Amino acid sequence: MRSRFTFSFLPILMLAMAAVAQTSWLDRPLNNWNNGNGVVPNAPRVLVPIDERCRATIRTPESIVDRAVTRAGWSLFGPSQTYGATTVVMAMVSVDGMCRPNQYNGFVFVRDRFAGTLSPELSTARGDSSLGDIRLFNSTEFSAEFARYTSRDALCCPSQTSTVKYSITQGARPFVKADDVDTAANCRDSGGGVETQDNVVSGTVTYRQRSALPANAMLYVKIVDVSRQDTSAITVAEQRVDLNGKQVPFDFDLVYDRNKIQERNRYAVQAEIRDGNRLLFITDTSYPVITQGNPRTVEITVVLVGGGGGVPRQNVIRGTVTYRQRIALTANAEVTVRLVDSATPNGTPVAETKFSTGNKQVPFTFELPYEFRDINRQRNYELQAEIRSGGRLRFRTETGVPVTLRAGQSDNVEIIVVPANEGPEPITGRTISLSKFGTGTLKIGDRPSDFLIRGSVSVDTNGNATVTLSRIDGSTTFTGKLTYFDETTLRIMVENSGEADASGEIQISYSGRNLRSISATNLVLDGQTVTLRF
Repeated sequence: MRSRFTFSFLPILMLAMAAVAQTSWLDRPLNNWNNGNGVVPNAPRVLVPIDERCRATIRTPESIVDRAVTRAGWSLFGPSQTYGATTVVMAMVSVDGMCRPNQYNGFVFVRDRFAGTLSPELSTARGDSSLGDIRLFNSTEFSAEFARYTSRDALCCPSQTSTVKYSITQGARPFVKADDVDTAANCRDSGGGVETQDNVVSGTVTYRQRSALPANAMLYVKIVDVSRQDTSAITVAEQRVDLNGKQVPFDFDLVYDRNKIQERNRYAVQAEIRDGNRLLFITDTSYPVITQGNPRTVEITVVLVGGGGGVPRQNVIRGTVTYRQRIALTANAEVTVRLVDSATPNGTPVAETKFSTGNKQVPFTFELPYEFRDINRQRNYELQAEIRSGGRLRFRTETGVPVTLRAGQSDNVEIIVVPANEGPEPITGRTISLSKFGTGTLKIGDRPSDFLIRGSVSVDTNGNATVTLSRIDGSTTFTGKLTYFDETTLRIMVENSGEADASGEIQISYSGRNLRSISATNLVLDGQTVTLRF
């Protein structure tokens, strides 16, 4: 009897557990997920880097907070928000086909120390519980809105919004705590600015050919005004869908502004599939929508450009970029691979691709598409590559790697890069230690000048140099490379200042072991001009 009860109860328990697993964290008790350890969580690994066409959505790090997030492998987007000592930044791992953020979260900092995230789970563009507006009421209280979708909601139009209220605990280890959540239905009115299901055109796109699309193919769908035959069609709305290796049919939801629609005009949906700049498929039939009794749901069939029997051949070079040194790269380094004419290796590349390394280390795989019409069969071609980290050139090819293009495709090409340095070569083999008490000033941008009481300089045998400028209440340190040395003068090419970006040159005047003065030329700290006299 006991055994039968146990087995009959088990399916019920499993169903209950499944139901809980599918429930959003916003519908469960708000157990705090932040612990105040001050460590930014690492971004999850992704197989496909952010598409080059979407790189403009990535914000360049500008502060210590920004750099703390990017060092953990995240890509910044949107503006940062600051109230007093509290700063909130948004960061993502990937984007969808319309360059909207995917796998993203909000990161909260207090006095430049990481205090937690706004959600225990990563948000997905147009997905349930996706993070939206953030409002800072003061330095310790703020709220965030999360879109809530049901199975009946169109992707444009979540039917509810959950608002979470947060507070920041005080003390040596401040952390973010979610205090309350309120979920309410979104208002639907007749105003032109509200997106509802009656201003969405949905459908599918397919083609008849039994051919697979290239991995990087993109779908473009748009609504156009086709009322006038003597002018070019006016685009009312457009959507780009990253196919990510998927095959037909493809779904789309195209949101349009009702204010742009006139009932007396005629509108149609057009679609095309591209691989980079190459047009593969296009609509050759009109698909009327919206007005004059036409539907808002269409099934589109695109035709092959040129009328051939399959997808045009993809000309692409595939391979890896690597180096032999046992050196770890920082997250989100940038790799560039170029196809060049061997006779003019410094000329304009025939083709070029750039991608982010994320949190990966060598070897880095690449795909370099090129147009066969740009290839002269009587000439030789080679590949060049470089790796940049933090805007600095770290590695590059010593000599080009020859590549054969006669077959229209090359696979398994290995490009080996070597350490590179765009600046002067550091002077090595010297050990220097200088310091003195004195007076001086350090002025950064428009801030008031800092009064200096001590300066010190140290140089290691590998050329690494450190300049420390001490105040009564702290110090500022610049690090870089020793690039000039004689009996009275040292010159140090500055690379950074703690966790901040810095550049320029610091000059040191000395005699024997006595430090005489410290000055600077073109010294910049976090984009602000620095004036130094000591």
